[in-house]
Amino acid sequence: MAKKCRVRKKNGKRCEADAQHGKPVCVFHDPSKVAEGTRARRAGGINRNRSAAVLPRETADIPLRNTQEVSGLLGESINQLRRGQLDPRVANAVGYLASILLGALQQGPLEDRLSRLETTLGIGGNTPKERAAHVNTTIPGSN
Repeated sequence: MAKKCRVRKKNGKRCEADAQHGKPVCVFHDPSKVAEGTRARRAGGINRNRSAAVLPRETADIPLRNTQEVSGLLGESINQLRRGQLDPRVANAVGYLASILLGALQQGPLEDRLSRLETTLGIGGNTPKERAAHVNTTIPGSN
């Protein structure tokens, strides 16, 4: 059975990590390895800035009126992320919001088609509730 580190943490509990061979402490509590640990944490991003990741204020707005423009934004963002020019947190948010926007952009033409059909059939109400009530009481072609 491996020896455990002898260091007590700030909460008073003993460190549960295995002690290094020939030493009473683990690699995390070994004073001779502080510099190496700091370098490793920095390389691993553990000490990264926890503030919100944002684009510079001068970043131009991109029109997002159709699926082609949204696709262009996604392509640009992916390439910026790959080059390290865009924080992964920003890229993640852009991807998520673009997904929602694409759904909304696809919904618009469907609503337009439905409205034209309702007008053609003479069942177009002003509100979804009125349209639903009309559909439930009048079945086209049943006269």
